[in-house]
Amino acid sequence: MTALAWIMLVVGLVVGVVGGVFLGVWLVRRSMAKMDMGDSDISEMAKRMGMNLNPRQMQVIKQQMRKAGQNPPPLLGKKKKEPETKRLAIPPKDKKKS
Repeated sequence: MTALAWIMLVVGLVVGVVGGVFLGVWLVRRSMAKMDMGDSDISEMAKRMGMNLNPRQMQVIKQQMRKAGQNPPPLLGKKKKEPETKRLAIPPKDKKKS
């Protein structure tokens, strides 16, 4: 084999490995975002971690999972921060001096 053939082989392997890693990460993130867990699955996972969840905690966890699934993190880079809403500054009330 010539040197050019070796270089093309190495470049092709590197591109294939990098592309495969990115494809795998994308598929795992997509499947995790669409994963639907029932109450029994969540309570079983919590018991493995040594926690007992009451019904209110179960609702909160399910809401958080739904919210996270609707907005999965990007494949590259950081998530863009949402612009903060401006709040009106309320000056503190002056105390009357006696």
